[in-house]
Amino acid sequence: MAGFADLISKKLTQFQNDLASAQKKAMREGLKAGVKLYKNIAKPLIPVLGKSTEYRQKGTVKNNLRHRIKIKSKDGQLSGKGVIRIRRAGGKKMAAVSANTKDKTDPFYWFMLDRGTKKMKGAHFMEKAKNAGEARAINEAKNVYIATMQQSMAKWR
Repeated sequence: MAGFADLISKKLTQFQNDLASAQKKAMREGLKAGVKLYKNIAKPLIPVLGKSTEYRQKGTVKNNLRHRIKIKSKDGQLSGKGVIRIRRAGGKKMAAVSANTKDKTDPFYWFMLDRGTKKMKGAHFMEKAKNAGEARAINEAKNVYIATMQQSMAKWR
């Protein structure tokens, strides 16, 4: 009879391990799908220069819209979030607004475009994107999460 109890214990442990890895994978895939949908909604709202200049490349801000996904596990509970911001690629730092930079691809001025200045009205593209796409992105993340969980745990049906 001890063999049967060992077998059940072994299968239960295997199920718990599979469930934990499936949850993490599904959360990452769901967040990734939601963030990509959100980015596709936000990109057309970002203003673009009419043509490149000596100091600024056309589409610099739009090309530097980036996302990051973080998943944390605390006391066995998973939580995750996706962040969408204007950032440079490769860990490069953005220049200070007061710096005299000649780097055409530095989007250091993105928040002035978004929020405006004394002399220029803001485009508020981040807020417009949030209003337009937040609900759709959350719904997409949930759908992909459920589909990925079902696919990952199909062998336990």
